[in-house]
Amino acid sequence: MTFQLPHIISWAHRLAEEILNHGDLAVDLTAGRGRDTLHLAKMVGPSGCVVAFDIQQQAITETRQLLTQEDIASDVLERPLTGAFPPGVFLVQGDHANLHSYVSTSPRVVMANLGYLPGGDHGVTTTPESTVVALKTSLEILAPGGRLVCVLYTGHPGGTDEAGAVEALFTKLTSRDWFVLRFQVANRKQAPYLLVAEKR
Repeated sequence: MTFQLPHIISWAHRLAEEILNHGDLAVDLTAGRGRDTLHLAKMVGPSGCVVAFDIQQQAITETRQLLTQEDIASDVLERPLTGAFPPGVFLVQGDHANLHSYVSTSPRVVMANLGYLPGGDHGVTTTPESTVVALKTSLEILAPGGRLVCVLYTGHPGGTDEAGAVEALFTKLTSRDWFVLRFQVANRKQAPYLLVAEKR
């Protein structure tokens, strides 16, 4: 695949890939059409674990179909597992604000690709309230050296408010405990951009 400089999702994947190893735990807060979940699954390999959330059934279905096309098995969780996750890909249809109920061990990477489901109902979007709860939990449980990788969109109704809430959270992180970076296309209005927090 040719890497294009302004392609923010490619940067998000690279920054996750940089620190993920086989056997690691990764979390996708927004499964969407499955591309991020698939990328994380390939990075952690069959000995690793990916937990992916989405509130929409369509997203869970499409994510599972994409994984199946790539010969990666997945399980849909109806309720939290007891104890640590075994190797595999686990899909949760539900609000990512409930992350704390499903994941207690330390993920190496948490990804969030906010906004609406591409090709889906644009009226159903992530919201500042649930997103901030999910991101706060992610920051708490992230492994030392781990990264929270968040793609933000401002081009849809509510997107600017959500981006502002996420930025407020990231900018309050102390430099003693976190490295925080922002990647943005400078000459295109309303282009998606990327915030990354690495736990020191």
